[in-house]
Amino acid sequence: MKHHCIIILLFFSAFFASAQDHQEYIQKGDEAMNNRDYSLAKIWFEEVIYVVCNVHCINQLTTIWLADDSMKTIMGNTMRKCLSCLEANATDYMDTESMALLIKYYTEGIGTTINEARAEYWKMRLEELVHPNLNSNGQNRIRPPREKIKMQFFAGYAFNLKAPVGLTAGGMGKSVGWYLRFRSNLSFHDYSVVCSEKGIIPNSFLGGDFYETHNERKENVFIGTGGMMIKASPSFYFSVGVGYCAHAVLYKFYRIGHPEAEPKGEFWAKVDKALMNGVAFDLDGTYKIGGNFYGTLGVSFLNFSQVYANAGIGMFF
Repeated sequence: MKHHCIIILLFFSAFFASAQDHQEYIQKGDEAMNNRDYSLAKIWFEEVIYVVCNVHCINQLTTIWLADDSMKTIMGNTMRKCLSCLEANATDYMDTESMALLIKYYTEGIGTTINEARAEYWKMRLEELVHPNLNSNGQNRIRPPREKIKMQFFAGYAFNLKAPVGLTAGGMGKSVGWYLRFRSNLSFHDYSVVCSEKGIIPNSFLGGDFYETHNERKENVFIGTGGMMIKASPSFYFSVGVGYCAHAVLYKFYRIGHPEAEPKGEFWAKVDKALMNGVAFDLDGTYKIGGNFYGTLGVSFLNFSQVYANAGIGMFF
């Protein structure tokens, strides 16, 4: 359990260290902007936007693009990334600052070709948010129904130290989503009898024969959970879930005939009180990587008695 706690601490330490690094990069970029060192400022702001869509960094990169024509030849990919981030922020979060920048991007052809239709579209969307009760002539109007945010679905591979093969699937709305997760060790071994924790087999099962074991052990593990996801930032999600775990511990026994002391076969016995079935509880953090891919780290509490690390990878679609 100590090792799993260390893993959790390392995960959250890495997350907060990453956020601190971003703030440091932004500060250094702003300092370079004040010194009109656009090449250096570009490097610091790019370090941020390729990980998280920060509007301040996008605004500064846009300023560099407009202020220094010599930088445009090396900033093409960067400005296309900025455009993608602005579209996501404006669509998913109705961010007015992103909408204002989109109007500029489509009007002046930044990161794309000039597109007056798209510029006009974002002007209308921005006007609806800033003055929701006025039409284009400044007159009162009936506000249209609010546009519903389309749910974004995701799926991927789920891993647990106790059950290394699994699948996670779910959906994410504007700020709240859901997930279902199934994990197993793909062991479905059958057993013939139940034994005690000390490996004692009921005499009625053996019919007078002897038995012995070489401590050959198998485990059948299945974990199914479901729960809620909360969007903490454009790239980071917390999730909590509850479900059911089935855990059987089995030992292999050899049957020896009496009184001839000859082998009479082998059988598997399930330990009567070895963790067994109970409640599973998940606590995870999910980080969106790049455009649609994600990575997950967390822990599972099984039957309120053991803790195991979780991990996963997948994609939104």
